[in-house]
Amino acid sequence: MNALAPAGAIMAGAGQSHGAGDVRAQHAEEIENLLAAVNQQLRMPSDRTDCIHLLESMLGFEGVVGWSEDLAWGLGNEEYEVDCPGCRTGLFIVLGERGFFSTSEDYALSDDDVETRPLLPANPANLDGIGRRLHDIALSDGQHEVAHALTHVFGRATCPDCTTEFSVAGRISADWPAVR
Repeated sequence: MNALAPAGAIMAGAGQSHGAGDVRAQHAEEIENLLAAVNQQLRMPSDRTDCIHLLESMLGFEGVVGWSEDLAWGLGNEEYEVDCPGCRTGLFIVLGERGFFSTSEDYALSDDDVETRPLLPANPANLDGIGRRLHDIALSDGQHEVAHALTHVFGRATCPDCTTEFSVAGRISADWPAVR
């Protein structure tokens, strides 16, 4: 991971109450320079992990609430933990080497078969907003694996316990503070 990732993480938290004043206003020129460096790095060949961290850093420098703090954690660890909107059961949303599914069981430590439900990826042509933007950047930079994972992040999941279908991104963002 290069130095832009921790700088982006710092900026992701810049809006929190910390007594440092308006960091974005005080350092607008530096933030613009860092954002330009991230955008340049994104256009260079990199591995999956670097791409994910650079995308998250880009969002941090842009002041995007939520995704600038949670994107890399979930994609990098290949899972998000969310609550089912129907039954409130804690779920794992798995994205990557083990597959693309939801489960309420500890799939990582289980020797037995666990009940899973396949994720329903978004059609890339139907993505909009932040999902479309991140997918397009990953795809244009040759990061097909990241782009594929993003279709699942912005797709749908089904709770294996109560069969409620829900937006994965909607559940990931459910506890974020409201944008002011």
